[in-house]
Amino acid sequence: MSQSLNFANQDLRDRSFKGRNLVGADFSGADLRGCNFYRSQLKSANFANVRTGKSQRQIAIANLKSFVMAFMFAATTMIAMILLIAFVFTFVFSPELVNRNTIYWVAIVVIVVFAVGFAITFTSSFAIANSKGIFIAIAISLITAFGSGYFGSTFTKTLVSGAFNAIANSIRFNSLMALLTFLAIEPLQIFGSLYLFRLAINASRTNLGTKFQYADLTQASFHNATLVSCDFTNAITNDVNWEKAQMSRCKL
Repeated sequence: MSQSLNFANQDLRDRSFKGRNLVGADFSGADLRGCNFYRSQLKSANFANVRTGKSQRQIAIANLKSFVMAFMFAATTMIAMILLIAFVFTFVFSPELVNRNTIYWVAIVVIVVFAVGFAITFTSSFAIANSKGIFIAIAISLITAFGSGYFGSTFTKTLVSGAFNAIANSIRFNSLMALLTFLAIEPLQIFGSLYLFRLAINASRTNLGTKFQYADLTQASFHNATLVSCDFTNAITNDVNWEKAQMSRCKL
């Protein structure tokens, strides 16, 4: 075997072998977490006793994506709630009834909506992915909830006040046009929020570790391999040796 194809017992985490000719390569005992073998030629390759799955870098990136998506979901939900409350209150009642006390209580409500929405979405992404960091996610959610209430109150009051003023002015100008505009914008906000929620909770679950998509694994050996979160989508697996391989959360 060529020395360049001997990867036995090496730490290969996050290495890319995309599209490479690795026919007969020896990966036995190697740590392949986060490796990418997309469209690689792996005929008769030896993957005995390898370790696969998500690397720490992949987990960190997935968690960051979950955080960003959860934050965006909570923010769009909060804006949708502000528009709904401001429009209903202003359209049904007189705009003159809106005062500082009204703005204050609406701001509290939407801050709570933001905090709860973020906490549910962010922790759900960990729970659905069976991640061990669920308690860290809960701690981050509590910190974010506290931070949004402590630091975001002034900003939220400004948003609420601006929404009330803008909607009141539009109703005075043309109430029918204001209603039609609200009916066009509010559903988009809601559907956008739901889409972001779906992205957030799936960020960790859909992020697979070791990738073998479209790879040619003909007569490769995974004897006694630990196969976790591997993606074998459209891979050629003719005569592959799976003897004693432990497989979980893999995509075939």
